[in-house]
Amino acid sequence: MLPVIWTLFAVLAVGGFIMIAAYWLDVQERPDLSVPARIGWSAAVLLFPLSIPAYAFAGGPGWPTFLRLASLVPAAALILFFGFVFGAFS
Repeated sequence: MLPVIWTLFAVLAVGGFIMIAAYWLDVQERPDLSVPARIGWSAAVLLFPLSIPAYAFAGGPGWPTFLRLASLVPAAALILFFGFVFGAFS
């Protein structure tokens, strides 16, 4: 089972980096956001497991359902990472 979990982690980690980039670019290209709002959402990338889903579900970007679900990918990758760090998988 460990090789499957490692593969899932690798795929989610790469997908997480893509989601972070997509989030940041989307924030920068939204003309309806004020400059302080853009700066705030951009700074929130430091808390990406929370800020990306918050932006996708409550921030009003109008993302399709697939991207809203994909906004949870970075958090899932971190959960798997910490699972490896603390020995949850053997």
